[in-house]
Amino acid sequence: MKKKLNLLWLLALSVGCSRSNLSHKQIMSRLTTTEDRLEILNLLAGSAFSSDVASELYWTKMFTKNATFDRGIMQDKGREEILKIVNAPEQKMAIKAGMTHLAMLPHIKLKGDSAVATGYLLIVMPDSTAPHVKLPGKGLSPGFSIYQVTVNKYTLIRTADGWKVTQRIVRPISADDARAIIREEIEGDK
Repeated sequence: MKKKLNLLWLLALSVGCSRSNLSHKQIMSRLTTTEDRLEILNLLAGSAFSSDVASELYWTKMFTKNATFDRGIMQDKGREEILKIVNAPEQKMAIKAGMTHLAMLPHIKLKGDSAVATGYLLIVMPDSTAPHVKLPGKGLSPGFSIYQVTVNKYTLIRTADGWKVTQRIVRPISADDARAIIREEIEGDK
């Protein structure tokens, strides 16, 4: 199926790019870049979902064996330490209480076989003190609150098994260095 999709993409790019005189090598480079971005987007989208179901399997596939997880005051080194986050009793209690992670589209910088993706992550939870909201045709919904907004910076590498995270930095938006992380990633490599 992947080969069929690649051929379709190549055909579409060839037709669309023939007027701009791009070489076969340039078209293939653009195709590879597009596939890389899509794979990274999918990996990070799954990261948010995997936190909401405590998927050790997903985190095992997502992080390299020697990855680091920088949470400011807490530094987790190695995949085995990182897995303790998703397996923690506190994580399970938060999931049971309705915690949900909403990932915003990240800004992705590709450089060969490495990449950096930076984006916001919202942690939302049911709020029993918030008013219920009624939407015509949809019914009544309980209120929700944003528990936290974080800046997430993922450093990734291409492996034989696809893109994997080697480092993840998470900061609450209120942290002293959160905005510096954003600025560095959107203004860096000028």
